[in-house]
Amino acid sequence: MSQPIKAFITLLLCLAATTTIVSKDWGRPDLEGDEFEKRFTASYGVLSEKEPPIDELEVQILEKLAPMMRVNREYAQTLLESMTVGDAPRSATFNYLLGNVYFENDEYFLAEEQYKTAIEKFPDFQRAWTNLGVLKLRSDDTRNALVSFLKAVELGDTKPSTFGMLGYCHFRQGNFISAEVAYDRAMLSEPNNLDWLEGKAQVYLEADRFAEAIHTQDELIARRPNDTDYWLAQANAYLAIENLRQAARNLEIVRSIGKANFQSLYQLGNLYSNLGLFGPASDAYLDAAPLAESSDISFLIAATNVLIRNEQIELAKDLFSKIEITSYPTDSDTRFSYYSIAAEIAYHEGDLYASIERLEEATQFDPTNGKALVKLARRYIEADKRDKAYLLLDRAERDPEAEYPAVLTRAKLLIEEKRFSESQPYVARALKLQSSDSIQVLYQQVEDAVRNRD
Repeated sequence: MSQPIKAFITLLLCLAATTTIVSKDWGRPDLEGDEFEKRFTASYGVLSEKEPPIDELEVQILEKLAPMMRVNREYAQTLLESMTVGDAPRSATFNYLLGNVYFENDEYFLAEEQYKTAIEKFPDFQRAWTNLGVLKLRSDDTRNALVSFLKAVELGDTKPSTFGMLGYCHFRQGNFISAEVAYDRAMLSEPNNLDWLEGKAQVYLEADRFAEAIHTQDELIARRPNDTDYWLAQANAYLAIENLRQAARNLEIVRSIGKANFQSLYQLGNLYSNLGLFGPASDAYLDAAPLAESSDISFLIAATNVLIRNEQIELAKDLFSKIEITSYPTDSDTRFSYYSIAAEIAYHEGDLYASIERLEEATQFDPTNGKALVKLARRYIEADKRDKAYLLLDRAERDPEAEYPAVLTRAKLLIEEKRFSESQPYVARALKLQSSDSIQVLYQQVEDAVRNRD
């Protein structure tokens, strides 16, 4: 992969990953929705296997308690709290049920205490392990959630939701193969739950298995063709394998759905630019411009620079006219770039003095930028203001990145003025900085001119 392509793809992937690819954490179970609530409510019952023993009196209490859980949870909580204090040994079931009540009341610390107490009393309490895992997952503690879910599965939990949550925890811990296996188990029993298929797609992306990611996203797209997250994620996978045309196609589909945002349009413009399709690139950039926020201005300026570098001046002018730099607080680097572009556009329009004025404004925001100083010096040379040019070249030579063009520009200016002896050390310096046949020839010509003068 060439370095420019690699850098370009890195930029797009960074943008996508942070802003446009997914609006949620793919594969993370929905712990707020109706389905989760139904499953959680069902966990109040009593299972015959992997459950702590309960005596006859406790059975009678639980039979009376069960309907209260749904109609008067406050009273049920009070009753359970009274059952779990004191010296009389009570079944771990009561701690587990109280943990569930606390969980539903968003009292997560208290819920965790009760689940752990239930497990201490009865280490093989399968559902206590599962719900402890859910509690840990809710607080994003995927390492401890993973431990709990693994124990629940070991004790016989085969629910697809448990395997789905297990898959997500494995993914977050970097266990990609285990995550894939867990998601497969979840999908086998819940093929219509797209959380698990999304999770699997994310595993493939993170593990750099891009061909598999693309195929998985094809299935997601077939299920929900208007979900832009799927199209964008697949675009990222295409970018990773350098299939820029397919990536652009996906972004165009997002655009046609009417859900393109600034980032996706800007990416689309970059893709078209990289493919040499500057008309469509400009259209995408122009569509992105009205959606720009203050933090996006630098991207529009970069896009304008791309068009200028590819000699698409009229397209660059159209885009540049949409950049409202005065409407937003911008940093010095952004303003430097803005006025530098304004100078280039003015120069291409034949307005030398406007170009000089804009470059002077640019250098106010970055007074030590040697390349800009060299460019400004050359414009002053064109305007026949050579004294000013020499002063600018003095400043430019202090910038290591601009020393060579500054020294060479000074040497050529001295040669034009037939000041050959003065130019000779500068040509020698240029040759030392960057040896080439043309500079070697120039040095020989200057040496001959000095000799002939003598």
